[in-house]
Amino acid sequence: MLVLLDFPAALGLRSLSPFAYKAEALIALAGRDYIKEEVVDFDALPHGKVPVLKDGDLVIPDSSLIQRHLERHHGLDIDANLTGVERAMAEAFRRMAEEHLRWSMVQARWIDPAGEEEMIDAAFGGVPQAMRRDVFLGVREQVRQALHMHGLGRHTPEEIYTFGRNDLDAIATFLDDKPFFMGDRPTSIDAILAGLLINMLTSRIDTSLTRHAWAIPTFADYALRFERTVFGPAAKIPDRLKRAAEAA
Repeated sequence: MLVLLDFPAALGLRSLSPFAYKAEALIALAGRDYIKEEVVDFDALPHGKVPVLKDGDLVIPDSSLIQRHLERHHGLDIDANLTGVERAMAEAFRRMAEEHLRWSMVQARWIDPAGEEEMIDAAFGGVPQAMRRDVFLGVREQVRQALHMHGLGRHTPEEIYTFGRNDLDAIATFLDDKPFFMGDRPTSIDAILAGLLINMLTSRIDTSLTRHAWAIPTFADYALRFERTVFGPAAKIPDRLKRAAEAA
């Protein structure tokens, strides 16, 4: 049995981490049975981050390495029908989403004052009430340093959100009215895009990035379609995502 390590459940989401969402979706798309375990001690993980997949004695960190493991050992073949050019396009969008757009969401969640209340409740619900804000502030400083080293954090908040909005526009343009990003069937690029969009569309953090995601009418339907197609009866549809789809 495959075991996926992830954050504790919060905000009605499948995962607070788009990368853990991606890993879980890929396991489901491979048709493999699995269970999830919540992580409390991140220092015990190989990279100090989720997701981590346990497969017998093997411990695989990082969603991209998990994807490669599933392709090699568990029959994941959802990208098999893509042409070389389509694979290249999907890879470029994946890197944009994971290495650029995702950091704009990190800015909203961890640095922007508007995200403080939601993230304290979501990420530190297991911490004693009196300690939660101090713990949050410690993590915020770590994230601030990571954003600065990445380079994106050297910009103003609105510049960071503008970069993110441009990424969302590029995704919306390529998605257009297709059921999934590369056509009629889900492929691996959908797993990360859906994870990011679901996290954005269900967030109560009021930023220009979140408002822009809500304003693109195809996004909510796309995210709902992916969740229902991949997880079937086990689909997890937060009320806020349903409302986003209805508003579109």
